[in-house]
Amino acid sequence: MRNAKFNNAAKFTAATLIGGTVLMGGNAAFAAGPSSDEAAAAKVASSAAAQQRIGQFFVHLDQHNRGQVTNQAVPQAAIAAKAPKLEGAVHPVYSLNPEFVKGTPNAPVAQFAYMAVGAKSATGQHATVWLTKSGAEWTIMNVISGTEEAVYPAKADGGQVFTEPQIHAWYRLKDGRVTALNDTAKTSVKQGVTVGSYQKLVHGRYADKLPGSAYQRSGKLGGFSPTTGVSDRTPDRGPAPVLLALGAGGLVTAAGVVMARRRRTPGSY
Repeated sequence: MRNAKFNNAAKFTAATLIGGTVLMGGNAAFAAGPSSDEAAAAKVASSAAAQQRIGQFFVHLDQHNRGQVTNQAVPQAAIAAKAPKLEGAVHPVYSLNPEFVKGTPNAPVAQFAYMAVGAKSATGQHATVWLTKSGAEWTIMNVISGTEEAVYPAKADGGQVFTEPQIHAWYRLKDGRVTALNDTAKTSVKQGVTVGSYQKLVHGRYADKLPGSAYQRSGKLGGFSPTTGVSDRTPDRGPAPVLLALGAGGLVTAAGVVMARRRRTPGSY
């Protein structure tokens, strides 16, 4: 199973759970980052500081897998031995748009959330680096194990790939249809559905969980199964995905959802 980045993950997740939403950069209407942004994000991800951070993550991942505490200092030699390298290109990651869920006319299905690029250690571990823009600068927001956020966005095939992070689903939007890219998405849309049908689907799932709803006020932050609509735990996925209230005029960040879902050891991962 995959685990969230050790550095500040607990604090970020807690803030997300308390607030119900984290607005990415304070802007509710992100557009796709242009190629210049992708190049700038790639430059940051390949910097010496980033390689240090990714290498440290891989060392901590080893410690976590051995059942050791992961908040201890990491020797520079251990970081250097990981010799992380980026894999593939930087891609924008899109996430389900709460305005689309509401049924706002002409609202896009998904909106830009962050940039992602894969990384690999010299010992064969894989991770994904998430980058967000602060002002004019791109910064590393998170590093997580696994490669989904780097691999799926590369499958656009002339369309747009987006995630419904509340249920850990990945879709392709192309020619007015939403089709599945992973098994969870297939549970939702099977062989594919029209945009209108998908809107009805997610409206039914989340419309009563938007800001100001009784759901949000009650503080209910539970798992969600696309099949049953109730909390679900499965051995191969760990804790049930956390379903947060969709953002107050903005996006509930995939980052907060995924970190909450993947963090398994309090205070570390």
